[in-house]
Amino acid sequence: MEMRATARRRSGFTLIELLVVIGIISILMALLLPAVQKVREAAARTSCSNNLHQIGLAITLYHDNYGNLPPNRLSDLHATWAVLILPYIEQGNLYAQWDISKVYYDQSDVARLTPVPTYFCPSRRTAQSPPGHSISGDQNDDIGPTLGPFVPGALGDYATCTGTDNCDGCDCDGHVYNGAFRAAMNQYGQPLGYLSLTDISDGLSNTIFVGDKHVLIGYFGCGVLDCSLYNGDYWMCSSRSVGPNYPIAQKPTDAVIGFGGYHTGVCQFLFGDGSVRTIANSADPNTLALLANISDGQPIPDF
Repeated sequence: MEMRATARRRSGFTLIELLVVIGIISILMALLLPAVQKVREAAARTSCSNNLHQIGLAITLYHDNYGNLPPNRLSDLHATWAVLILPYIEQGNLYAQWDISKVYYDQSDVARLTPVPTYFCPSRRTAQSPPGHSISGDQNDDIGPTLGPFVPGALGDYATCTGTDNCDGCDCDGHVYNGAFRAAMNQYGQPLGYLSLTDISDGLSNTIFVGDKHVLIGYFGCGVLDCSLYNGDYWMCSSRSVGPNYPIAQKPTDAVIGFGGYHTGVCQFLFGDGSVRTIANSADPNTLALLANISDGQPIPDF
């Protein structure tokens, strides 16, 4: 019997060929990953800009309805702008949960703890990102020699601009309040008056309304800079100032009180005319102060 050997050709890669393929894939990934990250950040920045546009529209609608801008906070302990504009960002049901005659600490859990997606910048976090609510800072400081119990609330990534001196007129030790957003009453319950768009003599296109709120990375939900966006007891959690004493944060690890996003090299701001502009983190603080002050009467240099 004649035996015939049939040679079969093996399919597959040799070790050298496999190493070459892995090397090529690694090079391609190294080339493509930065491009993917840039596209992702561009999309996140666009989404952030849209959030600021929505907030700007809500502020305009509030002004149309009441004849004035929403106050930065109704008074010490009470609701902030982030509560007052809820009906104008399609959050009327959440607004109905609030009794704005009561202080933040007396609101229901639903009112305090419900986050609003529009208030979150996707470059930093979402409404579902942990911790999901404040983890420190929201304690009543007006009840006696000691702080009250901790009362958590929803967070947010945007802050109104109170001007150049970290003060909105309520309980801020005589500091200057010269921004577009101010408290409705001081700590003694005395009215401070309401601002309208016509009070902004420097022009709406030259005035910062709202911007990315700097939050030190690793301290999400920590007061007194990232406690509840709804709590007027700690106004620095929902508002910021900008100028020589309050520069824009250069990076997420900067331990500063001011504006600052997680966008690469820039911070996004809503201006009084409804426009959203990106400003370099390295912009001149003196120019930024002119943009924060509603009535300094000075021309604005290029920024």
